[in-house]
Amino acid sequence: MEPGSPPGLQADRAGIGVRPDHRGGLPDVIDVLLEGRRMVSLRTDAGTRRPDGTVWFHWPAALSARLAGTASVVVRDPLSRRVLGSGEATFGGTSARLDLRNHQGRWLSVNKWSRLAPSFDGLDAAARHALQDRLLDRLGAVQDVLEDLGLRPFVCYGTLLGAVREGDLIAHDDDADLGYLSSHEHPADVVRENLELERALRARGFPLVRHSAGHLQLVFDDGEGTQDHYIDVFTAFVVEGRTYLCFQVGCDDLDLRSLSEVTVRGRRFPAPTAAEQLLAATYGPGWRTPDPSFSFTTPHAVRSRLRTWIGEFNVHRNHWQDFYSSPDVDRVPAAESAFAGWVAERLPAGAGVLDVGTGTARDARFFARAGRPVHAVDYSAAAVERGRARARTEGWAADFDVVNLADLHQVGELVARLDPSVGWHLYARFLLHAIDDQARGNLWTLAAAVARRGGECWFEFRTARDERAEHAFGEHFRRYLDLEEVVIEAKERELQVVDSHEGRGLAVYGDEDPWVARLRLGAV
Repeated sequence: MEPGSPPGLQADRAGIGVRPDHRGGLPDVIDVLLEGRRMVSLRTDAGTRRPDGTVWFHWPAALSARLAGTASVVVRDPLSRRVLGSGEATFGGTSARLDLRNHQGRWLSVNKWSRLAPSFDGLDAAARHALQDRLLDRLGAVQDVLEDLGLRPFVCYGTLLGAVREGDLIAHDDDADLGYLSSHEHPADVVRENLELERALRARGFPLVRHSAGHLQLVFDDGEGTQDHYIDVFTAFVVEGRTYLCFQVGCDDLDLRSLSEVTVRGRRFPAPTAAEQLLAATYGPGWRTPDPSFSFTTPHAVRSRLRTWIGEFNVHRNHWQDFYSSPDVDRVPAAESAFAGWVAERLPAGAGVLDVGTGTARDARFFARAGRPVHAVDYSAAAVERGRARARTEGWAADFDVVNLADLHQVGELVARLDPSVGWHLYARFLLHAIDDQARGNLWTLAAAVARRGGECWFEFRTARDERAEHAFGEHFRRYLDLEEVVIEAKERELQVVDSHEGRGLAVYGDEDPWVARLRLGAV
């Protein structure tokens, strides 16, 4: 326990302990408020009871990493709002007030994916209502587009749950959810229809991110390039009598063909007539009782079928979204990498740089300020937003796009957007080891397209010898690759090695000197 923990509560950066009062045990779920804002909801059965009667809960990792400062702490029953304990606690040995707001000034909380993200209840009442009105305006506009295309949309997931249960959006939610039932049964036809929907939405100016071939996310900014809210659009379809709704539901005897209406904040939206059956299939039989601690666990049989038919293009995206939205990103040097300098010495004069996996855009900035055309892409929308903001603030020019290498459709669109008059070279630092096999295969497709147009491809990546080393930025998904294996994959795509190096001393960061390889490839 750190100094400053409130009486009746034990709180430090590892977790929080709550001692039940004389009125009995704890409720099934508790809310923890820091500085007057709900930060996390915890299930009591996930806690550990200690000999003194205290129930101990570990913070989710995302919250623990950000706890630094002094904060008011309140533990309450989320249903009755009865306070179970309160006081002041100090985390991390600093007396500064804890501040868990993002760059927009919105308070963050742990969401159903165990990530820190803004929610409706992180805003004061006036700002919350204004945001929700903007969100519902956009929801109506997206509904209109789907109806114009002959689809029959309906609200689903959290939006349906809030509408049926409260006639409102759920306070700890952060988006709106819309579904539609495909008229097709074969998954290939369902996917083709969804691709047509994507093209139609883009043609109408809607910015979107594809999470799978049945899940589109429309992201809206505040007019200044900063994300304001988003809407998820999910595909439902029927195969052999079973109804599936991406990403969570696979249910026999669920009929989504018949629609009625529900009210959300006084507005009418279409909803399945079988709304209660859908909610039970989504959230379980206890869906009527609010549970801010709820997290999705997709049944294995449902997930395996949907991944096979529809794909899943957002693997590990949350890690990078969180990283590029967190203070940890400031640990990355602002100056260009040594690899960028090595490549710059060898690039032809005037060559353009396609920076794939741009990250903090430190190398994109370097190439752009040297007068080269730069097109920078990343899997993380947070990284792309940071890059655009940095370019705007510092006055250098580069194009930025969110591109998911796991989605070959997006890779093809990227190639089509590249100005053919520019001699593009592909640049990818610390990317090959950070993506899965599907994304790496599509990266080779992109590299081959660049090489066929006369460009070269430049890679730096961690090798298998680095796997057991300590890593300055901790452990996350990395696939440590043998240089020989990478060369074989490149040759299979009709790429040849122009230059290669492997060893230490090439990508030193503080006390970390990783084993890396550098690879320069051209067309055969």
